[in-house]
Amino acid sequence: MTISPAQVAANRTARLVRENSPVLRYSTTTPKREHQMAVELDDVYGRRWTHMPESQVDEFCAIMLVGDTALSDIDHSAKCWCQK
Repeated sequence: MTISPAQVAANRTARLVRENSPVLRYSTTTPKREHQMAVELDDVYGRRWTHMPESQVDEFCAIMLVGDTALSDIDHSAKCWCQK
């Protein structure tokens, strides 16, 4: 069986497409989406809300409670992806 030069070129092109396909470079797993939290603080300047990822809340609260800031509330933020 002989292969024509056109078939050789088509096979090479198909192989290159398979090897360089972006689908092979990326994972199909979906990364975990982090929830956004709203932390209410009360200090000498009044009451205010700050929004942050859920993983940063504990560290933020530990830093804020060192000073004269009172922690009023921690809630799910209305800006979170799950609230829309």
